[in-house]
Amino acid sequence: MKDIKSEVEKCKVQVLVCTNERPPGKTCCFKYGGQDFYLALKTRLKQEGLHNTHWATRTGCLGFCNDVGTTVAIHRKGESSQWFNEVTATDMDSIWKEIVRE
Repeated sequence: MKDIKSEVEKCKVQVLVCTNERPPGKTCCFKYGGQDFYLALKTRLKQEGLHNTHWATRTGCLGFCNDVGTTVAIHRKGESSQWFNEVTATDMDSIWKEIVRE
């Protein structure tokens, strides 16, 4: 077993993006852009050189299913988590501002 505490301590922000996929006919974030939002976020973090300190993680169901967009949770050390629902590609800039704020 490897202790990864030193790696985890480098993380300033962790963003969870629901990419849950359900059978046809059932509402899920994957169907409403969750995977695409996650991939776009990962790409932007890499482009901005933040991928080592700002982590994006895709998740299964976060419990806020809808037929509009995905669910995103932003966890920052020492602060309450921020949760957003019905997030679409058009919300990327707003979410990004929350992710990179100091």
